[in-house]
Amino acid sequence: MSERLRYLFHQYFNKTETPAERDELMRLINEPGSEALVHGLMEEVYKSHQFEEDPFPAGSREKMLEAALANDTLSYADTDIIPIKKRLTPLIYAAAALLILALSFGVYQYRAQKSGEDLAADKIHQDVKPGGNKAILTLANGTKIELNGAEKGKLVQQGNTAVVKLANGSLAYVPGSSAAGAPVINTMSTPRGGQYNLQLPDGTVVMLNAESSISYPTAFTGKSRNVTITGEAYFEVAKNKKMPFIVSFGDQKVEVLGTHFDIRTYQEQPYKTTLLEGSVKISTGNEKQLLVPGQQAVYNANAKKFDVKTVDTEDIVAWKNGLFLFDNTDLDDVMLELARWYNVEVIYKGPKPTLNFTGEVKKSNNLSRAFKILESTGGVKFTINGNTVTVEKK
Repeated sequence: MSERLRYLFHQYFNKTETPAERDELMRLINEPGSEALVHGLMEEVYKSHQFEEDPFPAGSREKMLEAALANDTLSYADTDIIPIKKRLTPLIYAAAALLILALSFGVYQYRAQKSGEDLAADKIHQDVKPGGNKAILTLANGTKIELNGAEKGKLVQQGNTAVVKLANGSLAYVPGSSAAGAPVINTMSTPRGGQYNLQLPDGTVVMLNAESSISYPTAFTGKSRNVTITGEAYFEVAKNKKMPFIVSFGDQKVEVLGTHFDIRTYQEQPYKTTLLEGSVKISTGNEKQLLVPGQQAVYNANAKKFDVKTVDTEDIVAWKNGLFLFDNTDLDDVMLELARWYNVEVIYKGPKPTLNFTGEVKKSNNLSRAFKILESTGGVKFTINGNTVTVEKK
């Protein structure tokens, strides 16, 4: 068993395992006498990387594994989160947080799946499926096209530009060879539980997160390329030094020549602009700020200035890669993310738990699976009833 378990363990650690291999790994971990070998594999991988400091409290790695193997709710000594003392590189994050979190949660989920427990026993009355590729395209004349239900191919002609639904499901604007009327404004909007990809007339690629919108011309003319957004959008802007690309949101603007960046403008949270590559200039009123890759600008309304910090950009754009990635994220923000994606209403029963979460959850999970992962950290429980989620302290 030892060599097979070692192979499956490294497959899982490197995220190259098949579903069948993942199930086999969880089965082997649960077999009597596997604890020592699993501990050894954890230490082997952990020590193979040069950690500057242990990101977990003393003894907590053993407690987490033992809790997982014992099928108990995971507990983390005197805290309700898995504390990361300093931001880790993606590789070390995988070696530490994913090694413990994913492995422990994997065992927890595997056993929950195999035990055949009734969801009602977990106070879940009804499950909720994840969101998907959904959006509405509103043309200049007010006509609305539901994109997820539209056929592939040309949808409509807007002046000199053909609006096409591509084979991969995204929407593209394909300019014609000659002028045919002035550009008009189109708007793409995603509902709660939706996201969508868009290719603008200049080749710029945009991905809209749930409950977001972007308004843009069907052809870019003049001295700049101007679009307006709400919610959250990730941009890969086509380079054009003669025509800056300008994104407006609220009273802020981001100006670029060609770069990759993410803008989050949900009303419930501070506006954030994060740069992945290239450079951007963000402004509001007389306040201006230049960003370099890896920086995030958060507008401080009280101080009327931008607070700039270095962030892990992979965390910021995890949403477009199919993940919720929480890094010491408080419960309110976690529930806002989940509510948008699963299109549910969240209510709190009794005192609101003051918890933070660290770890990742696949956006392809049903809501009950996401909640099982969150509940396994201790201190909170969730009840799903139709499209309403009740959150209460455990």
